[in-house]
Amino acid sequence: MKRTMIYLPEQTHEGLRKLAFEANTSIAELIRQAIDAIYSEDIEDIQDMEEELIKYQAHPESAIELQKYLRQRKAHVSA
Repeated sequence: MKRTMIYLPEQTHEGLRKLAFEANTSIAELIRQAIDAIYSEDIEDIQDMEEELIKYQAHPESAIELQKYLRQRKAHVSA
């Protein structure tokens, strides 16, 4: 886990402090949960893209033309 520092408006901090108390957790955990709820799918997409890029860089001959890929995808979805 990495540590980071953020600045929050006082009103936001106070609201989070109350929510954290009610949930018996920390402000940091509430922020982590909010980030996961909002950005987890985007982060997974980035990780998937990075993995695919590594595969392509290792084997560029495995690439196919976009039109061929789209036809294969359409056929797969229709099946």
